[in-house]
Amino acid sequence: MALNFPKGIAAFHVKVYKVVEDPSTDAIISWGKDNNSFVIWNLEELISSKILWRFHCMKFPEFHSELRYYGFQRIKNGSGELEFGNEDFVRGQPERLKNMVMRAMSKNRAKFNAREAVKDLQSLKI
Repeated sequence: MALNFPKGIAAFHVKVYKVVEDPSTDAIISWGKDNNSFVIWNLEELISSKILWRFHCMKFPEFHSELRYYGFQRIKNGSGELEFGNEDFVRGQPERLKNMVMRAMSKNRAKFNAREAVKDLQSLKI
């Protein structure tokens, strides 16, 4: 199935979607059971296969940080596997990634503005 990603989608989202969608990586990383998350089945293999390099990450903590930055959330499922998802990261619906991008940008912009406001208040030395 050819994937059609709308314009304005961050490259990170597209790369994650493509890796998860790729059947050749299913033993390492694949869609979660509800098709709105992905599961990392073999963390050691994810690192050693250099899949993380596609995301300009050399270590898993960097990748995990990027996932959070781009709107993914850790899903605690009790199985011990690493699972990450988002309501707009849906198998067969790459067009929904645009919503995910917009929410992540808005959240990150709000965090930045809050930090700047704190700096401004601190500089007043009241």
